[in-house]
Order: sequence, then C-alpha cells, then structure tokens
Amino acid sequence: MIKLVAMMFAAAVTCWTPVAGAQDKPMIDDVKERGVLRAGVKNDAPYLGFVDDKGAYQGFEIDLLNDLARRLGVKVEYTPVKASNRVQLLQQKRIDIIFATVSHYRSRDKVVDFTVSYLYTPQTLLVKKDSGIKSIADLAGKRVGADAGSGAVKKLPQVQPKAIMQTFQGWPEAFFALERDTVDAVATDNILLAGLRAGSPDPEKYVLVGSSGIYSGGYYAIALRENDSKSRDTLNFLLQDQWADGTWQKAFDKWLGKDSKLKMTLEDFDNFKMQVWD
Repeated sequence: MIKLVAMMFAAAVTCWTPVAGAQDKPMIDDVKERGVLRAGVKNDAPYLGFVDDKGAYQGFEIDLLNDLARRLGVKVEYTPVKASNRVQLLQQKRIDIIFATVSHYRSRDKVVDFTVSYLYTPQTLLVKKDSGIKSIADLAGKRVGADAGSGAVKKLPQVQPKAIMQTFQGWPEAFFALERDTVDAVATDNILLAGLRAGSPDPEKYVLVGSSGIYSGGYYAIALRENDSKSRDTLNFLLQDQWADGTWQKAFDKWLGKDSKLKMTLEDFDNFKMQVWD
C-alpha cells in the first residue's frame, strides 16, 4: 500500500512538472532580449497620445512610455490601438503592453493584468454651451456619443438609462458627431474631453459639464498579459521611480498642467497620488 501511494505521488509530480515548465517566459525578458518594447498607444488622444504634424508620437503617456523604455535600455515600437481592439492585440502577443488610456476595471481584470495606476480621471460630459445639458438628469432622451469598447458605453446607462448611446470607432469621430449635432453629448474621461475641446476650431462653443455631469471615474494603468508577475513588478517599480524622481510631474506639467494649453491641476484629477512602495 505504501509503495502504491509513493508511485501515485511520483506520477502526479511527473504530470505537474511539464505544465509548470511550459509557462511563457516573462514578457520583460523577451523585451530585453529583443531590444524593443512593443506598446499599444493612442494616436488620436490630444495631450495624452497623438501623432504630431511631423508624424512623431507625442503626449503625456508617450513621454512616460519613452522614459520607461530608456530605463529598460530598449527602444519603443508604437502600435496605434483603439478601445475596441487593444485587448485582442495584447492577447495575440502582437504588442507587449497597452499604454493607452486604459482604466482599471474589475471586468477588464478578468482578462488582463494591470500595473499600479499612473492617473485618475473623472468621467463626465462634453456638450455645446447652448445644449441645455447641465447634469446627468438632462440626458434623458438625449444622444450620447462614446468610443466603442470604452467604459462609458456600459457605465453611463447605469446612471441614466434614458440616454441613447451611440458608439464610434474613436473619440475624434464622436466629437465630429457633436460638432454636426448628430449627438448631443460626448461621454468619457475629463482629460480626453478637455483635449478634444482644446483642439477644436472653436473651443468656446463647448463646455465640460461640472460635477453634476460626472457619472464615474477610472484609474489609468498599463495593461499586460495575465500571470506575469515579474513583468508587472518591473513596470510597477519603474512607474513609482518616475513619480518619486519627478519624471511624472514633469510630463504632467508639460502636457496637462501649468506648462500646457490645458492648464489643468491635480484637483481636476481628484488630487491623484501614485502608490509608492518602500
């Protein structure tokens, strides 16, 4: 009997070992060997991630991403992504990370992992000044534009089920619909809305609805494939180093804060403060 139990235990160990050994190598090791970090980024989010007139990627997220790559000693390969396809590209291993205005929700955590957050963004509405929309309550029967795959598509109807959601392939398309009066409002993160407004031909025609327009909020974080603790830890520590040594603040001031056209403050982001571990 004792011999039989020992044989069963040995067989169980033999069966388990190949499974553990078959696990993928940490993404961060592949990146260092390759010398390139393949990042899914935004190319249509003013001040966060966009392509300038010379074809170069620019923005708050791009500056942080480039600095992460510098600290890793690798180059960056940019892949433009949308809310509707970014997770699929990550899971297919066509990119290594998503650094593209991804809010960390529990539902998303079921399919990808996240780093610590690098920004908090209240989610609100952008409307025309003469729209009469001053609160979530005013959206009853109104058409609201959102990027397909964004959190607004699910979250806004939860607080205003009488709103009529219309989805688009990107935020510029949603804003274009607002310009043409085919939607009455655009719903998403305040920084995305502020960027769309600032980049329009006539910014004074539009207004971000105040606190009465906030329907939710989200913490931006880098998304990576699941069950890769080494890569997640590496990115977590680098993000925290950026916060601690002033790199984060420099990028914030340049693109979103006092040195930018937006002139936003940390109060606009619920006085965000990054988690920094000893």
